[in-house]
Amino acid sequence: MSSQEPIKMLLKATADLQESSDYSDLTITCGTDVYRVHKAIVCSQSEFFRLACRTGVDPKGDFKEGKTGVVDIPARNTKDGLEEVDWDMDAEDPKAVKLMIHYLYHLDYLEVETAKVKADPSPGVSKDYTANDGILIYHAMMYAMGDKYGIYGLKALAREKFQEAWKFTAAGLVKAIKIAYASTMESDIGLCEIIINNLHSNVRNGLTTWMQMTEIDQCVKELPDLSYALLRKQLGLSG
Repeated sequence: MSSQEPIKMLLKATADLQESSDYSDLTITCGTDVYRVHKAIVCSQSEFFRLACRTGVDPKGDFKEGKTGVVDIPARNTKDGLEEVDWDMDAEDPKAVKLMIHYLYHLDYLEVETAKVKADPSPGVSKDYTANDGILIYHAMMYAMGDKYGIYGLKALAREKFQEAWKFTAAGLVKAIKIAYASTMESDIGLCEIIINNLHSNVRNGLTTWMQMTEIDQCVKELPDLSYALLRKQLGLSG
């Protein structure tokens, strides 16, 4: 047995728990989606769910979810899934919740889609910056979900996946950038740093110009923080 075999067996066991819902002791709902999950798995990885499910700490301060065993996450009304990109702190895209829960049991998400992007024999050919769909959008969403729900492993993975995927595709990049800047605090530069570095690197190396990237140009104009960061980068200023 290899040294990695026990880890694979453990991950399979947790994945099987999600599929069967055996021994579940917590229900998460989002719109019409219902997930029967396990506090030991969910609360141990998420600060949000840990606090929501605690009981006996403060009779006046405990959340109702800890008593009812049900966490209802308001669903954002989406027509085309990702047609609207305004980040709503009070509601979620049901697919984002589904991917988040999948991560909690598999320590990964969009495994098949990620493999397909990497298998593309022509890196960088997909340049539909304003696409309503695109794996970069989902990675940006997962980074935001990791930040919002205190799932730091998800944040780190989403950042890594975003950076790697951008080598192969730019589909949906505009929406991904908007999500990144709308969903995190100014002090959280994890994903924004990748965006700034990549955009600046392209211009610096003469690979493209803002005028050749109308969609990106418009996006930069709409996001003052991004414009300012790119200016500082161009001037060689740190921070």
